[in-house]
Amino acid sequence: MPIANFNPLFSRRTLLSVLFFLTLSGCAHQNGQKSLAPGPDDSNRLPGIIVSGHSRSFHPQQKVESSPQIYSSPPKTAPVQVAKTTRPVVKPTRSAPAKKLPLQKDIYFSFNSKKISYANLSVLHAYSRLLRKNPRLALRLYGHTDPVGSSRFNHKLGLERALAARRVLLATGVPAKRIFVFSEGKKMSREFPECKKPNPVCYARDRAVRIKVVKMKILSGISKNHKPKKRT
Repeated sequence: MPIANFNPLFSRRTLLSVLFFLTLSGCAHQNGQKSLAPGPDDSNRLPGIIVSGHSRSFHPQQKVESSPQIYSSPPKTAPVQVAKTTRPVVKPTRSAPAKKLPLQKDIYFSFNSKKISYANLSVLHAYSRLLRKNPRLALRLYGHTDPVGSSRFNHKLGLERALAARRVLLATGVPAKRIFVFSEGKKMSREFPECKKPNPVCYARDRAVRIKVVKMKILSGISKNHKPKKRT
């Protein structure tokens, strides 16, 4: 048979490959060569195994047997009883009834005026509540003026002031038969002393309507100053 043509390039590649593998195999059999693969060493030990750096000798440790521990549940303790403290029952005491302030006995007006002020309205409303709670009571209204002016003029002005107070009481629900009006004119009231000299402060006390609470039984007569006319 004829010999095949020899390719020099192929032979070189083959020789280089064989030499490379021979070199690797020789390096693998050298003593003391460390493996590239990760594994336990002196700084990274496994429990129960002693690792030597180059000898790769392993010495297993003997297992130390410990006596089994027996756990028991703690004894049950009786619950602590807290003594209940009983507070004495304090009975509510009845407070004393509030003292009722006496009603104002008069309402005042400005000079030559019959207009009811806001303060006068509150006084009249208090009398209205009193009469509605006590059906046997009635009111007498006495109109007064100061001594300035004629007697006729002051008598008329005193009556107009008493009638103005009466209208307020009627508007609050007090029956007309329980309200009686009178005019005292410039007659001085007995509650205040007579003014010795002309004095505006002293005169201001007389520009008023005096209020008197009476029972219905004693209202048998009407003052001559304001006597109702008989119907014909």
